[in-house]
This record gives sequence, structure tokens and C-alpha cells, in this order.
Amino acid sequence: MMYIDSAVASAGLSMDVLRRIAVHAGGVARQTPFGRGRPGAARALEHLGHVQLDTISVVTRAHDHILASRVPGFHSGHLQQLIARREAFEYWAHAAAFLPMTDFRHALPRMQRLAAGGRHWARADRHEMARVLDRIRAEGPLRARDFAAPPDQRSGWWEWKPAKRALERLFHEGSLMVTAREGFEKRFDLTARVLPTWVDTSMPDLAEHAAWLVTRARRYLGVFTARHARYQRREVGLVKAVDRALTNAVEAGEVLQITHPGRAGNRPWFVDAAAVEACRGPISRRAQALSPFDPLVIHRDRLAALFDFDYQIECYLPAAKRRYGYFSLPLLAGTRFIGRADCKAERRQRVLTCRHLALEPAAAPPDVETLRRGLVHLAHMNDCEHINVIRVSGIDALSASLAARGLSGPA
Repeated sequence: MMYIDSAVASAGLSMDVLRRIAVHAGGVARQTPFGRGRPGAARALEHLGHVQLDTISVVTRAHDHILASRVPGFHSGHLQQLIARREAFEYWAHAAAFLPMTDFRHALPRMQRLAAGGRHWARADRHEMARVLDRIRAEGPLRARDFAAPPDQRSGWWEWKPAKRALERLFHEGSLMVTAREGFEKRFDLTARVLPTWVDTSMPDLAEHAAWLVTRARRYLGVFTARHARYQRREVGLVKAVDRALTNAVEAGEVLQITHPGRAGNRPWFVDAAAVEACRGPISRRAQALSPFDPLVIHRDRLAALFDFDYQIECYLPAAKRRYGYFSLPLLAGTRFIGRADCKAERRQRVLTCRHLALEPAAAPPDVETLRRGLVHLAHMNDCEHINVIRVSGIDALSASLAARGLSGPA
């Protein structure tokens, strides 16, 4: 079932063209779209607008995985180097994320809303927040562990001490910024001491902020709805402002509007006009195992509508309800999603174990070498030297057995 149908013909766009636009905009159409190493990571972050920060480490964490999928020579230290060089900052997109410093002013509306008393899980204790600020002002960057817990503090994962809650609230309100991470522990300093002098700190008005969101969606999505452009943004009046910004972009010829009945309802979809020509370049055919939080797949309704690929991660489901595995990664080859790979990096043994490689029955089966190159890239990303494929499904039993043996081996 294809969720976006021939209605796209009204704009002269085929499904193949829409997919090509999406993978080009997502930065996965070519193997080196942004360059290599830290400079390439900086350009990729600027293009994508954010990389989601996640703690799950079954394979390399999401923020590193997203960049390693697009930047040859990337390693996990590059993000911290970008933070140290003030080329990136840590804050909130639709979730915790690393963002390009050039976009700092568009974090200000959220900061302002929370500073004015907006609801947030880190409750505001103004007395404790003032105490924390005073210490950081006097002592320099501090971590949560640098503050003693009250003597009657209960232990437990969610039993945060008052100083930890204050640090998080001050961070989300914009008074503090993260200067570095030690593992997953953040070190905070005053924003005034972290923010480069060249950063524009003027508050964008609603129309300007909405236009920025549309420009951002055009750049990293290419094909999108208004909801995708404002994904998880809570500013008052933003829904109408984004609609107006899209109308302006259509009237200016910057965006094409197309109507797609189907899973996402009858809401209009939008296509970056410049991307229609830009997407005509060659597309890499290698298989790529993407992060579940990759910008290309994070909008699950868009993924289904454009690629006919129903996907979810199952780590939050009870084991008995999992169909594909704990942390299956979507497998992209060219402009098609061809399956899922439930992988785990056995770091001590330096083995990438693929517990279940589930190929899409409707997809043309890729050759073993194409799949193997994708798994080798994932293995190298995780510092693994060997690949062990345990189970393959979606093809006949004999082919699955042969594929598992052909895919396993040195990386």
C-alpha cells in the first residue's frame, strides 16, 4: 500500500522523485556530502539543524550514529570538539540535541517561555536556582556531583537532588549552558561566559521564527508537512504562523504544495522547489543501517508515506511483543528501505552481532555483498572487527541460511 499516490502528478513529481529529494535533503544520498572529520561534522550539523542526543548504547549512540552515517572519518570526540570550539551547543530541538551555534537565537522563544514560568519536568525552585547560580558565578563550571545532596535525600534514578533539578531548569531557561560532557555527565557554566560574542541574541518574532522553521524543513527534509516543520514546538500561535510562512514560501515559488490523501490525512504536503533539480545527481546504492532517531526516519508517518515503510523501535515493548528485536535499525539502500537489523555491539569481543536481519518482503532482495558493506560500515562505526549474523528473515529458509553465513565474518 502506497500512502502517497498519483496526486503528486499534479506537480509533476513521481514517488521516485520525492524519495530522491528526501534522501538528498537527509544527507544520505552520497557517501561524502559534507566532507570528512570534524569540519564535515560541523557542516552536517549545520545542514540537519540538530542531532538527537540519546543514552541507548546497544550500538553507537544516536548523536554519533547520525553523523557517522554522513561523515567519513567522524568519531565521537568531534561533537565535543564542536562544543569546545563554540560551533555547536547542547539544548532542545524536539528532544535533547546538539545544535549549530548559528541557530542559538531560535532557542530563545522556548527559553523565554520557561523562564516566564512555563511548565517543565524540572520544577522551578527559585531559591535553589539562585544558590546554584551564585556558586557557578564564583567557582566556574560545575557538575551536578559538585553539589551535595540533602542528608535526607532518597536514592534512586529519578530522585534528583534539588541542585540537579535547579541546574536542569536553569539550563532550559537559558541561564546556563553545557560546556562539556564527561561520559553523560554535563558540566554547566553561565551562558554569558559560554556564548560567543558573534552570536545573534535578538529574540525572533513569531513570523521570523516560523519562517526559520520552514527554511530548516526545506533544507533537511525536502518533502514535509506543516506539522513536520514545527515538530514538537509549543510556542503560542506557532501553528498559524507556520501555515502563513508556508503560504508565503509557496507564493514566492520557493516551495511546491502537493496534496496527498492517505495515512497522514488530507493535509497538504510541501516540497522544496530547488530540491527538484538538485536531487537528480547520483545516489549511493550501499546499504546503510541508520539510527532509529535519524532525521530521515524520526517522523514515522512521513517515513510510511514516502517510503512505504512502517517502523518503530521495540526496546520500549515487552520482549514477548517484539517482532523484530530490541533495537532494530532501519536499513536504507538507495531510495528504498529494505529491512531492519537488530544489532548489538559486543565491545569487549569487538563483535557486531546481528540477532535478526529482517528484510522487507515487498522490497527487491539486495545482494549479499550490498548488505555486507552496510554491516561492515556499522561494525567499523562501533569499533568491531567481526560480524556475526544469527538470523535472517523475509526470504526463503535456504536463502536466509546462506545469507547469514555470507554476511558473517571479519569486518
